[in-house]
Amino acid sequence: MTDNKKLVKNTTIYALGDIVPRLLGFISFPILTRYLSPADYGIVNYVGTLTTFMLALGFLCINTYYLVFYYRCEDDITRKKLLGNLTSFVILFNVFIVVLFVLFGPYFFSLLGSNISFYPFILIGVFTNFFNIFSILPSALYRLLEKPLMLTVINISRGVITLVLTLVLVVYFNYSALGVLLAGLLVNFIYAFVFLYISRKHIIWNLCLKQIKEVLLFSLPLVPGTLAYYVTTISDRILIDKYLSLNDLGIYSTASTLALILNIFAYGAYKAFEPFIFKTWGTDGFIKTFENIRNGFVYVLLIGVLCLSVFSKEFFQIMSNPQFHGAYWYVPMIIIGVYSSSLSMLYGTIITAQSKTKINSLINIIGAGISIVLNIFLLPLYGLVVAALVSSFSMTVMLSISMWYSRLQISHIRPFISILVISTAIFILVYIIDIDSILLSILIKSIAILIVIAILSLTLAINPIKSIIGFYKK
Repeated sequence: MTDNKKLVKNTTIYALGDIVPRLLGFISFPILTRYLSPADYGIVNYVGTLTTFMLALGFLCINTYYLVFYYRCEDDITRKKLLGNLTSFVILFNVFIVVLFVLFGPYFFSLLGSNISFYPFILIGVFTNFFNIFSILPSALYRLLEKPLMLTVINISRGVITLVLTLVLVVYFNYSALGVLLAGLLVNFIYAFVFLYISRKHIIWNLCLKQIKEVLLFSLPLVPGTLAYYVTTISDRILIDKYLSLNDLGIYSTASTLALILNIFAYGAYKAFEPFIFKTWGTDGFIKTFENIRNGFVYVLLIGVLCLSVFSKEFFQIMSNPQFHGAYWYVPMIIIGVYSSSLSMLYGTIITAQSKTKINSLINIIGAGISIVLNIFLLPLYGLVVAALVSSFSMTVMLSISMWYSRLQISHIRPFISILVISTAIFILVYIIDIDSILLSILIKSIAILIVIAILSLTLAINPIKSIIGFYKK
């Protein structure tokens, strides 16, 4: 199998492992929006976003070290010891974090002015995050081994169990937001042992402080930037919780949930691209290969941006309670930032491969600063529109800096024109055209989307039909 075909195959399998569980979550969406109020939904999304931030804090970017230095290990024994050492340190460090949250968490969140109770909601998130850490390094291992099928099966099964348990707790036991959070906690607890089991043959447990020191010298410069990136993504929720209401948080969270579907596709593809980029960095023809990857990535992302934005109104009308219908208005504004952050992953990887990790951190810190300052001053005055636009603006600034600093000699004209085409189409189809009939609206928008995709294909010089046929002929 050629490298390109193997890359596409792995990308597809990785994407399925991320997409299917999230799609399973959307199966529960119309049910949950009838059993959860916007305030309940806001609590669930707030805690979920917080645990994502805590996961980054708890790993100190050690997983990036593992991805980069796995290929530099001398033999299989060294690789196993590396995994065992990193895992041991991460577990001990996260036990320390849990203790800090239990002791000081209530006081800290009261200082933030949060409307969400630490007990039980945020505390459940803390323990959910702890058990989730057991999945990160084994997942990275199977990516490096280029064996994505195991991860896909595990992620899909985890999604199915989470869906069933969530519906039981919310619908049957009427636990509302608490039920959703408890389902996540229990599933992560079970799968912590699953990930330990599948990595048992690839790990030699040890704790080498000398090696940990070397690891931290590499990874700690990445931490401020990584945390700053997550601050950028969660600051809007925290400040909405502080300055607006839980209902506003729920509406915004609902719009974000739909927009972030794009991130599922993007990250699924990126998990295959990342080790491939590190592996081929500096080889002959790398620039051309990267440009092809970038153009294909942009093409898929923009189609996702187009479809999710244009059909957002119909989605909420069909799938949710009327109190959530207004969320569609914010989806195109938020999804701009999702697109920018997705594309930033590619350029950030190039900067990391160049061993300029401090630059990535600086870029993320700039984005966090922009997000926090603008939200603090404008959010209380203008409401949710500010949160959506500020998020996208800060992410786009970060993308622009990453593109400039990567110093890759490739053209950006076609992607830029493509963005203009998609943005114009979305503005017309979402904010100008208003059709009362859902079926007629879907029909007209579908025809318009096909036309826009054809224009996009010409702009990026991509023939999707030929690419698909050519792939399956190989």
